[in-house]
Amino acid sequence: MTTYQHAEPPRPKARRRVWLWIVLAIAVLTLLAAALFAWDAVQIQRSASALETEAAAAKTAVTNRDADALQTQVAALSESAHTFASATSGPHWWVANHLPWVKNQTLPLHQAGVSVLAVTDDALTPLAQMDNLSALQAPAIENGRIDPHLFDPYADTLAESAAVFERENAALAAIDPTTAVARVRDPFLELRDQFADLGELVSGANVAAQVFPSMLGADGARTYLVMVQNNAEPRTTGGIAGAVLEVRVDDGALALVKYVSAASMVDTDGIDVPLTPDEDNIFGERMQIYPQDVNFTPEYPRSATLLAGFWKNEFGEDVDGVISLDPVALGYMLDGMDPVTVGTLEITGPTLAQVMLNESYFAYPEPADQDAFFAQASGVLFGVLMEGATSAIDGTERAIDEHRFMVWSAHADEQELLAPTRIAGSFLQRTGTVGIFLNDGSGSKIGYYIAQDTSVVNHMCSNGTLSGQTLTVTLTHTFDGDVASLPWYISGGGVYVPEGEFHANVLLYPPNGEGSDKNHRGRGAA
Repeated sequence: MTTYQHAEPPRPKARRRVWLWIVLAIAVLTLLAAALFAWDAVQIQRSASALETEAAAAKTAVTNRDADALQTQVAALSESAHTFASATSGPHWWVANHLPWVKNQTLPLHQAGVSVLAVTDDALTPLAQMDNLSALQAPAIENGRIDPHLFDPYADTLAESAAVFERENAALAAIDPTTAVARVRDPFLELRDQFADLGELVSGANVAAQVFPSMLGADGARTYLVMVQNNAEPRTTGGIAGAVLEVRVDDGALALVKYVSAASMVDTDGIDVPLTPDEDNIFGERMQIYPQDVNFTPEYPRSATLLAGFWKNEFGEDVDGVISLDPVALGYMLDGMDPVTVGTLEITGPTLAQVMLNESYFAYPEPADQDAFFAQASGVLFGVLMEGATSAIDGTERAIDEHRFMVWSAHADEQELLAPTRIAGSFLQRTGTVGIFLNDGSGSKIGYYIAQDTSVVNHMCSNGTLSGQTLTVTLTHTFDGDVASLPWYISGGGVYVPEGEFHANVLLYPPNGEGSDKNHRGRGAA
């Protein structure tokens, strides 16, 4: 016979005890987490303020190439970074980073802690241990030569530091802080901007260390074109390519080969460099006919490619690259030089742009005489620059900051390295940037008298996201004299537009996602 035995149901008291222990455990864990976060908050508050101050000071030290100051700041920054990083990590942070809304506050703090520690220990500390920070500045010209191997002793350190900045800046950029409270969002964005600036500086030095030997002719002589932009007739990257200098570089030694007026390379049949559909649609065939119009496009590498095509078409010679600067940049680079007299005009660093962009047209009203003056001035000023007695380093860095100095290499491997740097002059790849550009249509040099002011007002949603922008461009004609008294080359002589008037195409490139079409380009006349 089979006997069935029934299990007795759990006793109510035992069940209550189990749930009691669960509730108590949750309460203890909650209190523990609260205590941990409270302690972390104290540590974060204590270190965050110091961190912000020390990070800014470290950035200033790097920007000023002050090795002693950087060593001092890195030591202080390291202590604050370790405190901040330890206060933004741990199991309770891992849990918080996966909770709705809470993670919007904790993820920026956690990533800031990770990135600050990595940048301090693995990027800034090695830089601070270098004997000097000259590798982070523009190279000096000594006796007409730039040392091609100037950066070689620092190459490994620069490469390691640049890699750290690239990794951590990417990690910071991947965090969306717009839904965080202002006390978290604002310091996070400030830190991200500081690291982006530092990363760009170190990355530029790293690229220089890689390309300098070959680009400066250590492995064989190189030939470059220097495109001198004339800002009195505005173009997207500054001004028309009014003059072109051929420069030869052999093991760092620079020599001016010849001066060529861009107008002398005009080809009414068009050079054999096909335009893209966008270029043909927006600008037409002028970019293939007139060297002065190669920079209708805001994409400098494209302008340089076209100018190299004009040179090949005219002289049958390939070049190794194109360097662009304007008289303002050249004035920066020659600041401190003794006055020189070219023809009937005296030139100093501070007056160089004014002389080249305006006074020369009064002194030499005829184009042939102007070309002769510019050719003579180019030779004289190049010679002064090669002496190395001016503030060429500071001037070059200022010109780079103002996008007045750009470099393109015809060698694919070098151009790939240059492309992300500030001197590359690439714009169309910067999809998050709004661009407003002018292309003068007056056929004159009246643009010298046009003052431009641009403002951008961001319209923000309550959650911190961008809902739209209002852009205002104000052009002010500052010439208040008798237009008839101006040389015809400045006033335009009424050939294309009424004498003395300024007309231009205005190009608007919104950030991707703004407007109905991410590739939209606004165009109008001013």
